[in-house]
Amino acid sequence: MDDKIIPIQRDVFSKANPPAKSKRGQSGKLSHFLINKQSAVPLHVQLKEQIRYAIMSGDYQPGSSLPSIRELTAKLGIHRNTVHRVYLELQASGLLVSRPGKGVFVNETLSEAISIKELNAVDALIEKQFAEANEMGINPITLSKLTGQRAPSFDARHPSVAFVECTAHQSQEFARDLAEKFGVHVRHLLLDDLRKDLGILNDRIKHIVTSIFHFDEVEALIAPLNRRVHPITYDLHPATRKLLRELAPERRLGFICHDANTEEVIGREIDARVPEGVLVGCANLESPELALKLIDQVDTVILTDPASAFCIKHCTPDHELMELHFALNPSSIEKATRTILFQP
Repeated sequence: MDDKIIPIQRDVFSKANPPAKSKRGQSGKLSHFLINKQSAVPLHVQLKEQIRYAIMSGDYQPGSSLPSIRELTAKLGIHRNTVHRVYLELQASGLLVSRPGKGVFVNETLSEAISIKELNAVDALIEKQFAEANEMGINPITLSKLTGQRAPSFDARHPSVAFVECTAHQSQEFARDLAEKFGVHVRHLLLDDLRKDLGILNDRIKHIVTSIFHFDEVEALIAPLNRRVHPITYDLHPATRKLLRELAPERRLGFICHDANTEEVIGREIDARVPEGVLVGCANLESPELALKLIDQVDTVILTDPASAFCIKHCTPDHELMELHFALNPSSIEKATRTILFQP
C-alpha cells in the first residue's frame, strides 16, 4: 500500500476530463466516476484519487456509505480486485472504514486526514515563492535545489516534533526511526524530564509523539500548552518473536517490566507466542515484591530495558536473561504522519 499521500493526478482531473460530481439519492450511490482506460495512470490510482476527491470536496460526508464493490465493478467495467484494493488502501490511509455486513463508510474523524484545502494552501505557497524568485531572476529549479539543501539544517534547528519515552535508549532509537518515516527532524525527550519541566517543550514544538503506554500521562502533562499528542503502538520485534517461538517447552519463563500497563499488554503477546505452559507469570516494578517472587519461580526472565537494572541485581547466575525488543507499528506511524505533515 502507499506509504504517503500522493498528490491529485493532473491527467485524471484535467479540464478536459473533470471528476464527475456525485449526486447522492436515496440509494446512497455515486452517480458516476470517470475511468480512462487509455490513460498512463493505473486504474486503481484513478479510482482512488477520484474517491478521495469526492470525499474531500464534500460529495461524501463523514459517516456516509460508499457504493459496494459489486456496484462500482459493474458501473466502471473494471475488475473487482481493483476496487477492493482501492478500498483497502483508503481504509489504511484513514479516509474509509469498513463495517462488516454493512459496507464501507467515510471515516467520521476526517480531521486527521489530509484535505484538499491543505493541498491548495501548499500549492499557493509554492506558487508565491516561485513568483518572487522569478522576479529576482532566480530559476525555479535552482530555488528548489537550494531549498532542499537548506531544509534539513533549518528543520534540525527548529524542530516541530518531539518523541517522548521513558528510557534514553528507546527515546533516541525511536526518534531516529520516526525522523526517517516523517522526513523531518524529531527531538527525543525523556518522560522523567517532561514531568520535571514542561519548559523543555519550546514554542516551536507543536507535535508530541509517544507510545500508547504513556499517552494518557503525556496528554495530561502538556494539556496547559495546547499541543497535539499522537499515540503510536509497538509490535514485538521479529527477532523477539522468533526467540519466544523457539523456547524449549520445559522452560519456566517470567516477564518483568516497568509498569502495569506494559505488563498487561505485552504479557498477553508473550503468552500467545511461547509454548503452552512456559510462561509462569508477569510482574512489574510498581510492585517489586511480586517481581522478586516471580524471579524465585523461574529459570528464564524476559525483561524490558527499564527493568534491566532490577533484574540484573536480583537474578542469580542460574537465570537466563533475555531483553525484549520492540518495533514501531507501521499503521500507527502512518496515521501520525498524515496529521503531522499536513496539519502543522
